[in-house]
Amino acid sequence: MSEDIKNKSTEVANVNVNVADEATSINNLISNDMFEDRNEVAQTTRIAIINGEEVSIIIAHTEYWMEMPKDKKNLMGSLDKNKMLSCIFHLAKPEIFWAADMKLVGENNEPIEKDTANVYVLCPTADSYWRLAVEEKLQNVEVHDFTNVQEYAQAIGCTNLYSRGLSNTEKMGVAALATGDEASKAVFEFAKKYAMPITTAQLYFDYKVKPTVILSMTMGEMPEVIPTLGRSVEDAEELFEQAQFTFKKNALKRYAIRSINSLLHKGDYSFDEVVVVLKAIPANEVATVEAAKCEDRQDCITSVLTKWLEVLKKENIQEKEAA
Repeated sequence: MSEDIKNKSTEVANVNVNVADEATSINNLISNDMFEDRNEVAQTTRIAIINGEEVSIIIAHTEYWMEMPKDKKNLMGSLDKNKMLSCIFHLAKPEIFWAADMKLVGENNEPIEKDTANVYVLCPTADSYWRLAVEEKLQNVEVHDFTNVQEYAQAIGCTNLYSRGLSNTEKMGVAALATGDEASKAVFEFAKKYAMPITTAQLYFDYKVKPTVILSMTMGEMPEVIPTLGRSVEDAEELFEQAQFTFKKNALKRYAIRSINSLLHKGDYSFDEVVVVLKAIPANEVATVEAAKCEDRQDCITSVLTKWLEVLKKENIQEKEAA
């Protein structure tokens, strides 16, 4: 082998050694410091006020956490944060969960390794479980030193036992107060007066507003199309009074008023004619229909009402001819 070839071989060998050493160094770096840094970056961190100091923390959840509610029509983006009441974020130290070999995940469902620093497990309450999505900084924070996972869960159970959101009727009431809308106020007061579901009260007024619109109204936003009553308070009162006479306690159910509305919407019969028929129809006939196994109770009631409305029309025609 010539001297030139020997020198070239030595250079190549040295380059290969250098490349191998660099690769080893890079692998060591990735498996040690850089890998830890990447894990830390992957976690979602929060700024929280704990003991009067701003600290960066990782909010953790167990697999038993409360899931975020679906954002209906992107209403969460319309929230006025300045009008929200304050919320206490209760946090637990993570050691009790790691001691019980429980899996902890971050806000984006990323796994949190055991002994990761600055981790706190959320104690989900009726407010805090969703407020994380809108709070930039956790202001009111209480850290609890539970002795075990059972104590943590019991605290959540006792706190949330009687917690709930607004009922549909209460949403209507808040919507009326928040916007000053008189139509919504009338429907709400009607529902409260007769202890009926708000959806039934809406039908007696022929008031048609989507649930998501009511939700936006609870935040004080009036829809582009202002809600209106399809009939007056007096007419709704009279209609319910006669429906009670005919359907008894079932006047509080939606199928009864839906049957009445379906006839009025067709335009073949007037409001006064329907009221008269409700007064005149034999109670036992309605009871028989309700007791029967109808596939669609609303259709069955509508058929009975239609039959008696036709009888009423014939009688009116005969009276006019006789006169």
